[in-house]
Amino acid sequence: MKHLLFLLLIPLLSFSQTYKDVMSIKSENTFKKVVIENGYEFDNDKDDVVWYGWNIAKDSVEGNKSSKWASYNKLTGAFKFQLSRTNPIADFLNYENDTSKNAYDLIVADIKEKCKYYTIINYKGIDHVSYSCSESSYKGKIAFVIDEGWGVIRHFPPYTPTQD
Repeated sequence: MKHLLFLLLIPLLSFSQTYKDVMSIKSENTFKKVVIENGYEFDNDKDDVVWYGWNIAKDSVEGNKSSKWASYNKLTGAFKFQLSRTNPIADFLNYENDTSKNAYDLIVADIKEKCKYYTIINYKGIDHVSYSCSESSYKGKIAFVIDEGWGVIRHFPPYTPTQD
């Protein structure tokens, strides 16, 4: 029965944003298009940052939880994707958890293949590897890092004093 459940859920797991989606983001509108078309739902809009989560578990006491978060800063145009690198279905079925096929690792593989390394950017004490992508619609650099088990893909627009 577990195997049947796993086979039925495979198509749901493959529906996720792609390198092409990330490269297409150039405004709040295109950010929202990408996240909504990829099954994210609105979470909140606080301090000029709009947040979306995928399959959000609402919790007013401990805060909402999701395996994928996306945010867009309305002041700077910076966007971010925080993606879990584990597969909860594999965990449930006691299968080995292969992290190489999650959205974060697939997008990062494309960034490393299709873009040019730029530099290390330290943001809030965390080093991110940044790349310049000729295919991108946004201005600035795309960077990534694994932080506390989360794969983080972050856009760094050209520097502005209000950047967060």
